[in-house]
Amino acid sequence: MAYQVFARKYRPQTFAEIVGQEPVVRTLTNALRLGRIAQAYLFVGPRGTGKTSTARILAKALEAKDGPTADFDPKEPICTEIAEGSCLDVLEIDGASNNGVEQVRDLRDNVRYTPAKGRYKIYIIDEVHMLSTAAFNALLKTLEEPPAHVKFIFATTEVHKLPATILSRCQRFDLRRIPEPLIRSHLAHICELEKVEAEPGALDAIARYAEGGLRDAESALDQAISFYGDRVSEADVLSLFGLTGFTPVAGLGRALAQGDVGAVLKSARELAAAGKDLGKLSQDLLGFFRNLVIYQVSPTALEGEISTLEKNVLAEVSSQISRNAALGILEELSHLENRLRYALAKDVVFEVALIQMSQLKEKVSLERILETLGGAPGQPGVTTAPAKLAASTSAPPLPVAATPTPAASVSIPPSAPTPPPAAAPTTAAAQTAWFAAVEKFAQERPMEADTIRAVQFHTCKADQLEVMLPTALEKKLFFLRSPRNLELLEKSLAEQLGTPLRLVFLVGEGRKTEAIPSPVPVTSNTSTKPTPPPPNMSQEAFLNDPVIQNALKIFEAKIVAPANK
Repeated sequence: MAYQVFARKYRPQTFAEIVGQEPVVRTLTNALRLGRIAQAYLFVGPRGTGKTSTARILAKALEAKDGPTADFDPKEPICTEIAEGSCLDVLEIDGASNNGVEQVRDLRDNVRYTPAKGRYKIYIIDEVHMLSTAAFNALLKTLEEPPAHVKFIFATTEVHKLPATILSRCQRFDLRRIPEPLIRSHLAHICELEKVEAEPGALDAIARYAEGGLRDAESALDQAISFYGDRVSEADVLSLFGLTGFTPVAGLGRALAQGDVGAVLKSARELAAAGKDLGKLSQDLLGFFRNLVIYQVSPTALEGEISTLEKNVLAEVSSQISRNAALGILEELSHLENRLRYALAKDVVFEVALIQMSQLKEKVSLERILETLGGAPGQPGVTTAPAKLAASTSAPPLPVAATPTPAASVSIPPSAPTPPPAAAPTTAAAQTAWFAAVEKFAQERPMEADTIRAVQFHTCKADQLEVMLPTALEKKLFFLRSPRNLELLEKSLAEQLGTPLRLVFLVGEGRKTEAIPSPVPVTSNTSTKPTPPPPNMSQEAFLNDPVIQNALKIFEAKIVAPANK
């Protein structure tokens, strides 16, 4: 007998041999047992998951000697003919090459003839979504009310391309991607039958490479045996298909979780130099962090999916990174695959993405900041300086003896007596605090580092600190005075000086300056009425305020109601 590839040699011949599609198998076997046989079936799923094989098995069950039955003998003559594609009553049609209306009209004319040998005349149309619109329209009436001896079985990978009129006339079955443990078990069974020694790591690598397609896994195993003989190792499989084993992927994932940029780049370059496919590597990393997040949520949720070694690694890495940071890396990896697919310099895109992901651990979420600023639950009035946040994000202390020790800022409840006003900090201390705030701002906003460093310290008064913005950078004033940036600068000053100061920007050079006060803090208000101007500011001054004018210009807006109404 001529050699047959594994994908054909080990194709399932009965319902019991179908791998990983238990819901579909159970529904079909129950329907056959109860005699509830539809006139049209539609099998939907990714490539290599068993759509055509299931269609042939269903045809055997319908044409079997004692059928329709799910417990048929696959060695019956008619079942053998169906498996070989030589049965006159079971016609397999390729939808890609027979997609015209003329072919469908011929089919429609032939359905009235009774079967030559079997019980039914069965039409199996593979890739049915390739039929033209006219062909679908020509098939509608026959599909809805075919002769009693005719059954249709469709298979497609792109069900969204089928008209709703076709879908409503078929019983739809969705075949899922086959889990990796089932693929590994099936490949081990094939190796046992073929008397091939394959390392468990080799079968694991092939199962990951197949991405849920059993046919792809069988073809890969067949290719590996052809190349390496009756002994297949994990290193052989990784080298043959340009894959990366779990250990290197886990090492790269551990470096990302620790935020070690140097180790991340070193590991990535070593894998790229070894000829690993960066697209596959990004998929492996995606799978690693997917398992990591699931393990952090529920350690028992991955039982049966991963090995003991993988579980131990996940337990180690999960303690080194927060769930939010792991989710952030997972989201970035989900976009990286598409970027690599169309990138010309894939190695550069990959390294830059890894550097960005390695810094996600240091980022603090808005919820974390609000939780820290809000103090203990149930005490919204208490605001403590976030010690951990300040330690991780503040600039290194400058060697100035006059710098005061940062202190916690506590807002007093309304019922408490008003504390005496704090003494104004010295000019030297205020200047040092401003330099530290500038460096912290430059770290948080690296794209605007040059702008903030161009702003010079001017003077410090009792409750405010004035800085000078050059006239050439006047357009940057609106950006610097945005609530987010202003909060960052004033918060840094408060941490350095131990007392809050209002930051005032001066625009100009030398004596020709124009004082621009800080914007009024926005408070939460559920009312739809416009926010009134400050009590000490007139209507005209409010409308002529540079912030208001810039906002109107940027958003191309206009004031539709007076602000004091």
